[in-house]
Amino acid sequence: MAETLIALTTAISTSAASVGAVGTAAAGASAGTGLSTLGMLSTGLGAVGTLYSGLQAQAGAQAEARQLKAKGDEEQAIGQRRAMQARREKDLLQSRIQAVAAASGGGADDASITNLMQGVEQQGNYNSMLELYQGNSGRNKAYASAAARRSEGRSALTGSIIGAAGGAASNLYKMAR
Repeated sequence: MAETLIALTTAISTSAASVGAVGTAAAGASAGTGLSTLGMLSTGLGAVGTLYSGLQAQAGAQAEARQLKAKGDEEQAIGQRRAMQARREKDLLQSRIQAVAAASGGGADDASITNLMQGVEQQGNYNSMLELYQGNSGRNKAYASAAARRSEGRSALTGSIIGAAGGAASNLYKMAR
């Protein structure tokens, strides 16, 4: 990032110096030289400021994208824990059904008990899968937001480079006139 800023500043300074030399030769006065130098300095500083702003925007976007990605990973982990809890609750409920059936003397192999156990199994699996889905969905949304934020950062940097170059070219053109 800093290397890009230094390279662009050097390029702008070189361009400004060559245009300033042309402007000074055309003006032919020492007062014109002072104004051209100030103009070149102003142009260079404006371009560097615009570039720095873009670099900072990109860095901020990258940091926010990392936070969004971490949030997504957390959402997925929460979904996994909830799925484990749903499975645990299903197992406990099935155990309770068996215990009550055995204590009642009807037996755990009775058709109504078997049907009840199958229903609990199906609902427990559904609940577990739903929790996993919601965790993965939360992660995917956060990852998509992170990708969008990184793209916004790249766009901000590109815009600042174009803005700096356009501003510098405009100011140098005005100074050369």
